[in-house]
Amino acid sequence: MQTDQSHKTSTISPQVVQENFIIYFRIFAGLPDITFVEEESATWITSPGLPGSQVMKTNFAPDSTAEQIDETLRSVGQHVDAVDWMVWPDDQPDNLGELLAERGAVGGPGGEWMLYGNIGKQPGTWLVIDLDNLPANVPVANGFHVEQVADEAQFDVWVEINARGFGGGDYSAFHAAYLRHGFGDDAQAIHFVGYLGDEPVTSSTLLIAGGSASAYNISTPVALRGQGYGSAITRATLQAARQRGYANSWIWSSPMGRSVYQKLGFVVTDFGIREYQWKKRE
Repeated sequence: MQTDQSHKTSTISPQVVQENFIIYFRIFAGLPDITFVEEESATWITSPGLPGSQVMKTNFAPDSTAEQIDETLRSVGQHVDAVDWMVWPDDQPDNLGELLAERGAVGGPGGEWMLYGNIGKQPGTWLVIDLDNLPANVPVANGFHVEQVADEAQFDVWVEINARGFGGGDYSAFHAAYLRHGFGDDAQAIHFVGYLGDEPVTSSTLLIAGGSASAYNISTPVALRGQGYGSAITRATLQAARQRGYANSWIWSSPMGRSVYQKLGFVVTDFGIREYQWKKRE
């Protein structure tokens, strides 16, 4: 078990969130059809399916930012037709968001790309929690319990229930990446399955990386929602973070999950992250 009292800080910075975010995707590096690039100028991943395509860190020279934006899009475009470019507070140059919008206005390299969606807005909802405020329990049916994944057989159960909660799809990248990563005490990605009796009903991942611990992949199948399973496994995941010496945690939520997390003690925050979604013109 990873325990580090140095992580008992009162605040979470965008920098540690960004590093955690990068490490989440780095776990998939080297798998078939996935390209993970980590250079001084930029860090990005492309995947035709899950876990998706993201630019996660940018460090461009101010006098050549437009050219570097175009070059990054060309490189990404060799693999996929769309990418989510996240701009973080420490990304460079300081006006990166404005320059991305300018390149979007002219279609990026060769006029082949376009920005779409909520350009330059906050992506989803980010929330933080002081783990001392974590409730002692949450309402859930008798017989519900959470088990940490310790071997491949348990992980196969995690894959099946997690995929069902997110609507199915090709989970081969998750299976290969996390199986390669392993399930030992020193693993950064720690997986949990929630059971009602012997039936798996929900699942999650705790990622300990980059100076923070965050819950990812929280998933309950549609037919099983509304019974407290998602709240219960999120609480168990956060309790595991607290047991490892973390005083706080954060989560990136869809609109659907926001109220669930707020009931556990999460509060909405703004880390200053902004989103620029690109896709190739048809």
